[in-house]
Amino acid sequence: MTLTLEWTVKIGGLDTNTDFTDRVAGLSINQPLGFMQGASHKCAITLNNFDGALTPGAGGTYSSVAWFEQAIFITCTVNSTDTAEVFHGIIDDFDIQDDGVTSTVTISGSDWFSIGARGFRTTTFTNTTDTYDWTEWASRIIDSFTTQNVPAGTTSIPKLDQTRGLFSGFTGTVDYYAASTVQTGFKGVAGDSIADVLMQRHQGGVPSVIWPTTIDKWTISGTDYARYRVGMIGDTLSRTDTDATVFTFTEGTPAAGELPITTVDRGFIVDRLINQASITSIYTTNTSTAVVSSSTSTSGIKSIWANESTMKTDADAQRMADNIVARFSNVHFQARRLVVESAALASTNSGSSDELAELLDVRYGLWQACTVEYTPTGAGSATTDNCVIAGRRISAVPGRTTIDLELLPAVDYQSFVLDSTVLGVLNQNRLG
Repeated sequence: MTLTLEWTVKIGGLDTNTDFTDRVAGLSINQPLGFMQGASHKCAITLNNFDGALTPGAGGTYSSVAWFEQAIFITCTVNSTDTAEVFHGIIDDFDIQDDGVTSTVTISGSDWFSIGARGFRTTTFTNTTDTYDWTEWASRIIDSFTTQNVPAGTTSIPKLDQTRGLFSGFTGTVDYYAASTVQTGFKGVAGDSIADVLMQRHQGGVPSVIWPTTIDKWTISGTDYARYRVGMIGDTLSRTDTDATVFTFTEGTPAAGELPITTVDRGFIVDRLINQASITSIYTTNTSTAVVSSSTSTSGIKSIWANESTMKTDADAQRMADNIVARFSNVHFQARRLVVESAALASTNSGSSDELAELLDVRYGLWQACTVEYTPTGAGSATTDNCVIAGRRISAVPGRTTIDLELLPAVDYQSFVLDSTVLGVLNQNRLG
């Protein structure tokens, strides 16, 4: 009648890596999700270095490691059976603190997307012939930026201990969890970063989420690749992949399949308000606008302007503008942050092991619907908020783990799902 957590930290490649768990004094992970913009994930791991083994150039076991060529793999196993891939990334900082008596090393890492997509386009090009679904073009755009300004036959993604690094979209694998309904093209200008192409032109004006997930090994025709993956959410917003779920959080004693609440922060979510949208297609050069005047006259204008959208038709652009203001012109009072402490897991039903492992996994725990049941002060009964998990911060030291979730209202950030008691409510959940 309990849930236990066992953290593992490995550093290195996919075939050959070193388990540093015994040295870990603490770790922190920050994984926000950008909505209609990029997401940057980071981690920091503090390692004990009392024997000097990690000190560069000191002759210890790890003194000659090329740290900035290594990946970080952080996993967490629940009840010794269910293992979650919590963070995969590339080392981008190494900080040693040594006073001659004690020594620690803090290794920091960023997600592969932040590191591997830093290149710039070398040519100007606008695709006027190929029309793909938004998710397909997103995949193609990411792939194109991993091959910019690098020698032929290589990519800008670390190969680790394999022959080459590549984005999963190169292999024909598009990891989208929610479909898109718009058709887009592609525009790239010499000197553009991926923020210019993917976030400004492709995600601009399209309710969507893209985040980095895992690094795995892919072998084809006898060649081994380090394969980098992302999760994609198109404008339908509700996950429909086989791992889509609805987490249940309760302040009481969780039943099997439910998870506990340590603290919940309830309040107004004002900073997400959008009541005016303007989208200009680079193909038609026309501008589609939408406004909710009842909101602008009371809350003031909160605008989004996508002036270089790659949507091919004015019909799609207008539909997205209407969609944005219809969804996001409301202010809700609800759960906006939820914390789960490992101490609360001691009395949590062991039948919730799968759910906890899914919550911790970077592929399965983000952009998922959830219900949060709690009793506000002075209330005579419990309240249930329907939310979507839009980011998280995880910290762990020996004996204690804290999971801090950012929440958004499901009524705005999810769409109708047939037969769902949470997302299939008529006159509440949006059809798209």
